[in-house]
Amino acid sequence: MNIFVIGNIFNTSGVYTHIKNVTEELVKLGHSVTLYTPSFLVDPSRKKVVEELKGVEIHPLVYSYLENGVTTQIRTFRYFINSHMVYFNWGNLGFDKKILDELPSKVDIVYDMHEDAITLRLSYHIAKKLGKPLVKLLHDEPFRNSFGRGYRHFLGLKGWVYDSMMYFFYKADKWAFLRAMRDGVLRGIASVSPSAFYYSGLDKVSGKYGVKTKVYKPGNAFDKDILFKYRKTRNKSDFAVFYARLVPQKGLYELPKIAHELSTKLVVCGKLYNESDKKFLEVKGIEYKGYLPYDELYRTVANAKVLIYPSHQDGFSLVVLDALALGTTVVAYDIPAIRFVYGGLKPVKIVREYDVKGMSAVANKVKEMNEQDYEDEHNDEKVRQFLDLHSKWENVAKETEIFLSSFVK
Repeated sequence: MNIFVIGNIFNTSGVYTHIKNVTEELVKLGHSVTLYTPSFLVDPSRKKVVEELKGVEIHPLVYSYLENGVTTQIRTFRYFINSHMVYFNWGNLGFDKKILDELPSKVDIVYDMHEDAITLRLSYHIAKKLGKPLVKLLHDEPFRNSFGRGYRHFLGLKGWVYDSMMYFFYKADKWAFLRAMRDGVLRGIASVSPSAFYYSGLDKVSGKYGVKTKVYKPGNAFDKDILFKYRKTRNKSDFAVFYARLVPQKGLYELPKIAHELSTKLVVCGKLYNESDKKFLEVKGIEYKGYLPYDELYRTVANAKVLIYPSHQDGFSLVVLDALALGTTVVAYDIPAIRFVYGGLKPVKIVREYDVKGMSAVANKVKEMNEQDYEDEHNDEKVRQFLDLHSKWENVAKETEIFLSSFVK
């Protein structure tokens, strides 16, 4: 297949990890992949990632954006508003209108590897111009059939304002998807876990328009050759660990309360996106190590007895997957992504969302487990099978390949 990919390779989250590994594996499977990053997502500060992709052809316009100083708008309020209003500006592609005149001559399918409506608008016009099927990938839900995303529970008044705005924005985002399906351009929707379909209901709505849906199994993977070098299920050190993007939706504001109830220190690793939030890390019981190189991060997580993960927003969670691969037990909130992907695995302990005392109590119990019981949980047959399935990005690429090829004649 000749696959034209819309993908943000400048993203710093697990989305980039998925895009990079899956596109590279698709090339290894014999497919031709051309990747285009929309101008509004290009980040010159991460220019080096362009050189990291192996075998994937980066569209020349991406290099042009980098050379001409086009920079990401993704963290601006203007982008936030515009990204949810695309339905009302369906034909306005801005700088990216250029791509319609510079598309590859051979394309079998357009693969938009983001759940956002703003990339859907672009990929819709590309697929329509080419006369080829469009398939969309969901990492998180593109919208919810509910009042916002629950930010009011941990952001107070700001959260109420945000959730109120999202209530209306989600309607517009849903209209964008409905249009793309109704017009016969969007032909398939895949997800890395059932979570995105659970929140959005897209798997039910899509049937009305003959749009196929699929949950990839596996939807993500870890690098076994790297992580298993650090894996450790015995001789753990006496501390708990948390690592993720240090933002409220990942549980940043709950960390002081959790640390207060823990019987050991909480080591926190990750990038702080707002300096005003540093106060949540400068409290008794928390040792903030900042953003660590991967080798040091993996060693730290592998040495910890338990990983605390009070995340409110996830589509899959590579953090939990990596922790399991490293041999560290996880205590997480009962959100759909955790429940659907990791439910039933002994080393993943699930507590009610927002129950910080319950999270600390379960973590303390894990800390007191003897080594044999701890190791037995990680060597459980169900856990072994789970890790084996998720230990190769090739497995994710093959799931992708099967789904995409079903649209190519």
